[in-house]
Amino acid sequence: MRKYLALAMVLLVLGLAGMKIYQEVIRPAEAPTGPGSRALAVTVEPVRTADLYKRAELSGTLIAEKEFIVAPKVSGRLEKLYVDIGDEVVNGRLIAEINSEEFTQEVLIASAELEVARAGLAESASELSLFEKELERAKRLFERETLSLAEMDQIQSAYDVRRARHEVALAQLRQREASLEAARVRLEYTRIKASWEGGDLTRRVGRRFAGEGDMLQANEPIVSIVGVHNLIAVVNVIERDYPHISTGQSALIRADARADTELEGRVIRIAPLLETETRQARAEILIPNQEGLLAPGMFVRVRIILDQSPNAIAVPRSALARREGEQGVFMAGTDLMQARFVPVKTGIRDSDLIEIREPLLEGLVVTTGHHLLEDGADIIIPGDAG
Repeated sequence: MRKYLALAMVLLVLGLAGMKIYQEVIRPAEAPTGPGSRALAVTVEPVRTADLYKRAELSGTLIAEKEFIVAPKVSGRLEKLYVDIGDEVVNGRLIAEINSEEFTQEVLIASAELEVARAGLAESASELSLFEKELERAKRLFERETLSLAEMDQIQSAYDVRRARHEVALAQLRQREASLEAARVRLEYTRIKASWEGGDLTRRVGRRFAGEGDMLQANEPIVSIVGVHNLIAVVNVIERDYPHISTGQSALIRADARADTELEGRVIRIAPLLETETRQARAEILIPNQEGLLAPGMFVRVRIILDQSPNAIAVPRSALARREGEQGVFMAGTDLMQARFVPVKTGIRDSDLIEIREPLLEGLVVTTGHHLLEDGADIIIPGDAG
């Protein structure tokens, strides 16, 4: 009997405890929060005015604005290399030399052949002069009828042959002159220079592909020359931001390697299409780098302002609430200590603030605790409402 009495006492105590929990915790939470209901504690912040910006946050890689490969136009052994990675290069500077013995010999041979051609032309010119005089004499004799027609034709034919030989000698001279010039050009090709049009007066060696003693084929790379005074950030723009980006827009660039430095650039190119695989478009941003703070290959983060709203009416994003499918905010009335739901039209979202375009708000908005509120609910604002 005592056993059943003790069990009944335990069940009674548990029942009383459950009822107390329901009355103090569950029931108040389920109670309506309209006017006259139990007041709920909330936190509030004032509606403010601020300059808001819609930004695209992009990431990409730096490349050199100008870069080209220095390579020989002729094959041969790399005899001298006058630069190395990181060296500054002046426009027109001698970079390397290919062994020139073979090409020097070609120039000497071409020069000798030209001299032979000149001598042959001089000999031909002398003979042609003699035949011209002979032809003139024959014409006079023929006019006096002291020379037969057959003899006149024979002398004319001999002159024509000699004249043709002279033309050949003249053509051979021109050919030898061209051969000598070509040999000199090939010899000059053994002296490899860095040359570019316009832009910076100096650039730097980016990479080295060959060393002294290497056998190189024509157009085989030796070094790359890069211009680092201006760099280009290559980024991919997503479909949502693409309509808002155009050439000429400013951008702020920060490299992970230079987290304390932010540089301003300008959009100079944007692709006219989005890649079907990624739905992104390539954009290029020109960045002045006169102090050499950045380098090609660095990973960068780019911010581009897509839209802005100066002196906008703004509230914290945490103040937004939704009731019956409509977005709005709860305005906190400190006179009656009630919350009033106001539907709003929003604009730019900037960090933790959001623009309120309609209606014109002023006062305090509820930022936490509004998930339990209904229009006209009583509220408590702990501490200073500020």
